[in-house]
Amino acid sequence: MLGAALCGLTMTLGGFAWAQPEGPAAEGLPALAGSGPATSEAGGTPIIAAPREPARMAPSASSSHLSSDMGGFNSFAAGDPAAAPPPLERLGLHATPVVVELFTSQGCSSCPPADAMLAGLADAPDILPLSFHVDYWDYLGWADSFARPEFTARQERYAHAAGERSVYTPQIIVDGQDTAVSLGPAQLTALIDASRLSPAMVSVQRDTTPRGEVIELMPLSDLGGTVEILMVRYAPRREVRMTAGENRGKVITYTNVVLSLDRLAEWDGHAALRVTVSPAKTADDSFPADTRHALLVQKEDDEDMPGPILAAVRLD
Repeated sequence: MLGAALCGLTMTLGGFAWAQPEGPAAEGLPALAGSGPATSEAGGTPIIAAPREPARMAPSASSSHLSSDMGGFNSFAAGDPAAAPPPLERLGLHATPVVVELFTSQGCSSCPPADAMLAGLADAPDILPLSFHVDYWDYLGWADSFARPEFTARQERYAHAAGERSVYTPQIIVDGQDTAVSLGPAQLTALIDASRLSPAMVSVQRDTTPRGEVIELMPLSDLGGTVEILMVRYAPRREVRMTAGENRGKVITYTNVVLSLDRLAEWDGHAALRVTVSPAKTADDSFPADTRHALLVQKEDDEDMPGPILAAVRLD
């Protein structure tokens, strides 16, 4: 299923079908057999060690809209191969979608403007906006129907990585590293533009095969440590009528509401990693029919705190 020159994962949307890497890279790795999302507990997530001589895939054309307005920001972290133009990553440009994470709550009276701002990014092909609903405002009289404690934990881990002692809503984090207090449209545009112009650290190649879509991640430089491969499931659009709490009487539209975030594997980033994705043969009743999927490639620091998002890949 996997060539000996590459290690990788094989999965189906809705449910995962894992494949043990073959060849030298497979030696000493935990088995990847079974179904369901990979555990994120210590010792339960496979570490993918890619060989030094990766197989190559035909380059594909990429596109990116660039802006010269850099703005200011606070940092959380440090076809025919001959005819196709080189991917923008090869030219040192960030070419995968910029990930914009909004931590929000249905019970937060300050959040609707940020929710609307995120909705304005929904149709941008080079931006992946994601709404993470947190649960720490549920005591105010309205329990957020999309909130999950693990999303609150993700925001807290970002705060810990930044040396902050508290979390707040709304908070927008761009590509896992940049944020600003009282973020408005101009500041958000500046952060997104800065991320578009940042040096690419991972090249993403895609190829459609009879087995499914093959995605190859190629490090362009030393990634400086462990990288998480995350699967995010999200609902494109939801409307909620609030009958209690701070937003009582309002009908608010939420964009790309995150339903789950699962760690598939850890990657050492030494050489290429190949992921094969194929549609599920049967429906997964645990998620809505309109569920969308994406992969996030995100660094983590020595304390397992989230770092910059190196690449994002929409799967459908």
